[in-house]
Amino acid sequence: MGFLIGASVFFTFIVAPLLFSHFNHRLAGEITNIIFPYYFGIGWILGIVIYTIIAILSTKNKEILRKLKYFVIGISIYIISSMALHKAILPIGQTLNSQYYQLLDEKKEPEAEQIKEKFKTIHSISSAINLFNIILLLFLFYNLYTTKKEEL
Repeated sequence: MGFLIGASVFFTFIVAPLLFSHFNHRLAGEITNIIFPYYFGIGWILGIVIYTIIAILSTKNKEILRKLKYFVIGISIYIISSMALHKAILPIGQTLNSQYYQLLDEKKEPEAEQIKEKFKTIHSISSAINLFNIILLLFLFYNLYTTKKEEL
């Protein structure tokens, strides 16, 4: 959980802003197109690992699922939203971004601006879901931390 929170904060609030403040938008976008699929992919894969660990522990102690009910629901939501970012929203954004720069290269500025507006919408959705995921991870970490070890 700590790794997921740290990685989320690091990529969202440090890596992406640094890239866009030190490189032109096209290069920064190309770099983030390399990094963010791994970031989103690692998120849902580690979510499944955490979910699996809880499932394994619950075979020995059935009370774990009852005591971690909200945590299990939250990690399930996190997994689904991370998968959506990785497998649906990110590819749409990458396609739109690629189309935008292709149209700019072809000197078709009006068409490029239309694509840019669509990209902004997808990026806003992606950013909102990513921020939601970070807040959810903080909630889950707090929930897990405050659940006494003796109770599990």
